[in-house]
Amino acid sequence: MLYRMNGNRDAKYGEKEGSRKRRAAVLFCAVLLCLSAFPSLAENTNAGTASTENANASATNSAGSNPTWDLEDNRISFYEVPELVEHYSSIAEMEKDILSESTKGIHGVKDAVKEQREDILDALSENINALKDERDNTEDKTVKEALTKEISKLEKVKNSKRILPGLDSSLVEANAALTELSKTDKEMTKAEKKAEKAVRSQFITGKAVLSDAMQNLLFSYAQTENTENLLEKRVSLMNRSLEKVKKEMSLGKATANDVTAAELSLKSAESDLKKMRNGLDTMKRNIGLSLGWHMNTYQNITIDPIPDFPRDFLNGRNQETDYQAVLVRNGEYGEILREKEKNITGWTEKKQKQAEKAESIRSSLKALWENIETKSLSLKQAESTATLANLKKERALRMQEKGLIGRVDAEGMELDALSSENSYEEARLEYNQAVFRYEEAVNKGIISLD
Repeated sequence: MLYRMNGNRDAKYGEKEGSRKRRAAVLFCAVLLCLSAFPSLAENTNAGTASTENANASATNSAGSNPTWDLEDNRISFYEVPELVEHYSSIAEMEKDILSESTKGIHGVKDAVKEQREDILDALSENINALKDERDNTEDKTVKEALTKEISKLEKVKNSKRILPGLDSSLVEANAALTELSKTDKEMTKAEKKAEKAVRSQFITGKAVLSDAMQNLLFSYAQTENTENLLEKRVSLMNRSLEKVKKEMSLGKATANDVTAAELSLKSAESDLKKMRNGLDTMKRNIGLSLGWHMNTYQNITIDPIPDFPRDFLNGRNQETDYQAVLVRNGEYGEILREKEKNITGWTEKKQKQAEKAESIRSSLKALWENIETKSLSLKQAESTATLANLKKERALRMQEKGLIGRVDAEGMELDALSSENSYEEARLEYNQAVFRYEEAVNKGIISLD
């Protein structure tokens, strides 16, 4: 039974042997070009493996939880930021563009391989279906058996991924073509994975740095939001004060100058609040645009409060152990380790740079540790001050109701309480940020002392 090709496929597969070889040669050259485009990138993938694991690890908070985030909503949670950077940031978009460009040739070969494979398989299927029709339409058992054997051969060729022995000469070519195309497709898949790994390794550090910067910016946002809350309470207090002084003036207990002073205080507070809200909106825009939102959508973002880190974070930690962890993960130190030795005898320039960087890291980690201790003490003091100021405020309000102190004194106590509460919130955020920066150093090798 002949291996038949019908219709349009006659032109594609009925060509001369020389033409076939030329096309195979063109395809093979394209494969070689694609494979040769990535050797230098591929060499870097092993060096970046450890960094990839660190950078792509799911964000885990100090309490040990490891939640799954909904990256498609309009909420930004503190520990969600690394995932948003990974998938939606400007760096992620750049990575996608370069990856697409880098694998364009590979995809072209894979598409060509797929098209040729489908053409051969379609031709085989047509032959199989034609033989099945012939078998179904004959009553001759001998012919049926012969047709069944031929169908079986064609189906084996159709499903083959290697050279099959004992084929008729009419099927050898199809079997060889399918085998070669399958091999080429596997090589292209390997090349694509290698290229993807190489490209992604180039963006590991950038993503980690951006993620760290964005999380630190969330601290700034929270601090600004905290000040906004203070100003809102101050405006509310100034409003109440204005109403009180107006009432006092109607009773002859205050003058027009007192009302004017209260109005000016209110306007000043409202002006400060407006400026703070504008600043907060600017920060939200910067956060949103950096993490994948657009100018017309960033205002829909809700930024969740930053979770508290353990107050006893340093208890049980070993600074030397943490220092060794930073050395393993710090990018700049790793770059020094990867440098080639220019002189293998004595004290080399590389060894000197390595020692200097190691000492710098040790000093920085010590500063981060001490900063946590300082912020922890400040937080305890701010907490005590806020508690005391709140007690004084409540006492002053009771005394004002009894006429024991005047409105101005009571309002002063309220302002002191608001200020102390604000200071406590700032101290809490500063402590949390100090712990976060220490964790970034130990877990990612990123050292930030600002």
